Amino acid sequence: MHFDIRTLLVAVTLATAFCAGARFLLWRMHLTIPGLGRWALAGGCAVVTFILILSYGIFHWPLSLPWAQVFIVIGLLLSWDGFRRFIDKPPLTTSALVGVTAIGVIWSVISQSQYLIDTKGVGNAFLVSALSFCIARDLLFWPKGNTPAIRSTGGIYAINAIIFLIRGIVAQDRSEIVDLLNPNGVAAAMLLWLLCSVIAITLGMILMTAERLQTDLNNQANHDPLTGALNRRSFGFLSAKAMAHAHRHQLPLSVLMIDLDEFKHVNDHLGHEFGDKVLCQFVTVANKVLREDDVFCRFGGEEFVALLPNTASADAFVVANRLRSAFEIDSAFLEVKEGHAPFVTTVSIGIAELQRDEQFEKLLSRADSALYQAKNNGRNRCEIAL
Repeated sequence: MHFDIRTLLVAVTLATAFCAGARFLLWRMHLTIPGLGRWALAGGCAVVTFILILSYGIFHWPLSLPWAQVFIVIGLLLSWDGFRRFIDKPPLTTSALVGVTAIGVIWSVISQSQYLIDTKGVGNAFLVSALSFCIARDLLFWPKGNTPAIRSTGGIYAINAIIFLIRGIVAQDRSEIVDLLNPNGVAAAMLLWLLCSVIAITLGMILMTAERLQTDLNNQANHDPLTGALNRRSFGFLSAKAMAHAHRHQLPLSVLMIDLDEFKHVNDHLGHEFGDKVLCQFVTVANKVLREDDVFCRFGGEEFVALLPNTASADAFVVANRLRSAFEIDSAFLEVKEGHAPFVTTVSIGIAELQRDEQFEKLLSRADSALYQAKNNGRNRCEIAL
């Protein structure tokens, strides 16, 4: 099967333009998501690249190919910077962006002035391969990136890096390999790959954005918007699983019912803004003290609950005291309004261990009774339910 190169170039250019439009719409619809603006600019660079290649094939402008290769590099740099921003990695520095772009421009100018067009194409292939490899590495080895969209997009860039690396190596002996207008079939294969990769990468960007939006939605549904702790809905689901596991395997399980002491006094004298700061500070301390397997939630107002799997009441008492002491120390460093003395906030904690065939509501009730006992005994203490 033979392809007309110029017709294929027109198809690739149109497809790239539609993909660039999709990236632009994606950015305009989600302006708050980092990186999407860079992806849109990279799509624009891809369109300019293929327009320049197409103009070279039609009008044979000598500067079209050098500038096309420069825009390829710029587009890849923008894509790389966009992916790093999207996955919350430090963005590329301005010096890195300018430096790599300058290398591409200088190499194109030198090659053009010395009529080293083939050499320039080989060097550009290696540069595209290196940038594609960097993008693939960031996506595939990102610790939080174990999602289908991120893995697939990283895989496309990895394949692109391999293809351009092979292209650059082979082209050192066969310079026609780098010519996108050569009718020998290699050019058609490269254009088909570029067509597929542009569409696949754009689809990957859209799916990555959808995954991020779904993650944010799930986070909002399962977490308290102020403190970031689990809410009662998600706590109920996780506690039911933990209770069933404890009953099935006859393992200990304890609950901490936690209440910030005299929190109304905090709000009345220091304001609700300071009160919110105290709540967030307590959650920060709790996340440091509690284990990863523990389930911690904001139960309502200034009340919190912690579920401790595989923990008997005696061990839970140690954890509770550690949490109480850590927060008492930490809260002393909270900044108060000017004119107010340093304010120390404390917590009281009730502890209950799961009994045989006990329901969760009964377990919480016993922990709540122990909490009231701690309050009645002077606050800033821990009590174990009988």
